[in-house]
Amino acid sequence: MSIKQLKRLTLGGQASRRDEILMALQALGCMHLIPLSQSDGDSNHAIAMQQPTDASEALAWLSRVERRRRPVRDKDLVDVDELVAQILENKRHIRQQQDKRDLLKERLQLLRPWGEFELPDICTINNLRFWFYLLPLKKLTAMSAVDLPWQEVHRDQKNAYVVIVSESEPDPALLPVDRSHIGGNSLSLVEEHLEIAEQHLEDLLAEREALTRWIYPLSQSLAASQDHAELLLASSGVQDEGEFFLIQGWMPADTQDAVIELANVYGSAVLFEDPKADDQPPTLLENSELTGGGAEAMGFFQTPNYRAWDPGNLVFYSFSLFFAMIMNDAMYSAILGLIILFFRDKFDASEEGKRLKNMGLFMSGLGIFWGVLAGSYFGMSPSEGSFWGFFNIIDMNDYGAMMRLSVFIGVMHLIIANTMTAYINRSQKRAFAPLGWAALMFGGMLLWFGVTGAIWSWFGKGLGGLLMLGGAGLVCVYSSDRPINSRKDLALRVLDGAKAIYNITSAFGDILSYMRLFALGLSGASLAMTFNSLAGQVVEAQPVSGVLFAGLILLLGHILNFALCVMSGVVHGMRLNVIEFVNWGLSDEGYPFRAFRKKED
Repeated sequence: MSIKQLKRLTLGGQASRRDEILMALQALGCMHLIPLSQSDGDSNHAIAMQQPTDASEALAWLSRVERRRRPVRDKDLVDVDELVAQILENKRHIRQQQDKRDLLKERLQLLRPWGEFELPDICTINNLRFWFYLLPLKKLTAMSAVDLPWQEVHRDQKNAYVVIVSESEPDPALLPVDRSHIGGNSLSLVEEHLEIAEQHLEDLLAEREALTRWIYPLSQSLAASQDHAELLLASSGVQDEGEFFLIQGWMPADTQDAVIELANVYGSAVLFEDPKADDQPPTLLENSELTGGGAEAMGFFQTPNYRAWDPGNLVFYSFSLFFAMIMNDAMYSAILGLIILFFRDKFDASEEGKRLKNMGLFMSGLGIFWGVLAGSYFGMSPSEGSFWGFFNIIDMNDYGAMMRLSVFIGVMHLIIANTMTAYINRSQKRAFAPLGWAALMFGGMLLWFGVTGAIWSWFGKGLGGLLMLGGAGLVCVYSSDRPINSRKDLALRVLDGAKAIYNITSAFGDILSYMRLFALGLSGASLAMTFNSLAGQVVEAQPVSGVLFAGLILLLGHILNFALCVMSGVVHGMRLNVIEFVNWGLSDEGYPFRAFRKKED
């Protein structure tokens, strides 16, 4: 996985064949356009950005249906405008019917405690009316002040349901609550209306499902509109030279032969140039399906500069390791893997999803491996001398060893970042500065290991001190490119070096950030053991009924802990890659390669 080499393409062709050439370039789909003309650019850009919102809305409405009909591939079998109108009409009717159903459900919930009744015609009862009140039981004594006829028709644990008979609404000051508006329909009539509404909604949903057979023609129509919009945008960036025109863009170096063949077909002239020092080409990543998930995850936050390096492979492995250490349980990791496998069809729907699926499975496998080494299975440890206990070689309770392991992982992670930065800038003297930081970090770690007795004291202090001094010297000398032509320049160069070495505080803080790997892993294991202990205490207290409550504690507790571990692993594992690692490994951010490509089949 790497950043693909690009070339600047300048193509000149006959003005009379401009539209043909642009459509051919769009079909080839390998060019990131560079606008050469700004004339009418704003108006053309506005026209190009106008998307058929109705078609987009209709496609989104059908795409959310889980069960779909057999797709129709012939685009000529349907009028897209009529289809869009039918889909949007279906959406409007479904929304209306859902609102009606919900209102009827609410009305039914309100009516049910009052029971089945029908209000008589007021002419037959001397123009008297029934007024309904829902009173809390503790306020039922307020009815003693009411001189009108009233009757309690129902009572539950909290409220009394009271009906007052009166020609006009009783004075609101007589009662502590407002009257209930339950409508004039009976309970059975509301239930009948609700059933009819449910049937209508079911028919509309079936109609929506039937419309899914037209997703392909609709998506192709939308793609054609988008292609036309991008063609307009590309045309606005063409430089018009009268009898001929010029178009320019970035293209992968390995597509040069295809572009030459296209130019020969349309009688065009092409010029290929390597990027110049002041150019800022886009970044086109060449990702493999197996380990490309690292680049996909990293792409959410930052795109590397064209002249930098692609950290996707390293992020794939480092993020997986960090996630495994934070998860710190073999069974939790196994459950995560099963969840990913269960939803594999949804992941496989796109290339990005396939890469993320492979990364998730690798994270799960590495998490199982780490959990076996740590001896954690739903927070329980295998007994000594057992088969699984033989593999338990990591003691999470050995705080000193786990701290040293976390620091070692952090230092090596940042050393790789600095080493790659030095490699990218190997033709310049400033490449010695990141090498100096790598030596400084490694020397500091050896010095600490020597002081704490993790390694031989003389070795750690001696070699660590030498590496720190040498690294600090490289950082001071090569962190600045300021030329030295006078004593003032020399003083400023020394000041630049002192300013650079001051970043040692930042390096120290970044390395200590990796301690979260141990802390979060330990907290997850401790919380799992706490739930296990609580469940055991419940069973001891109530040997019969306690089994049920213990099961609920284990189920809910481990579900909560699993969710927290996954969230911590993703957030903090990615943070260490995006903030600490990128701070030392990627100095400049780039922008992604956007191919001028035809979307319609």
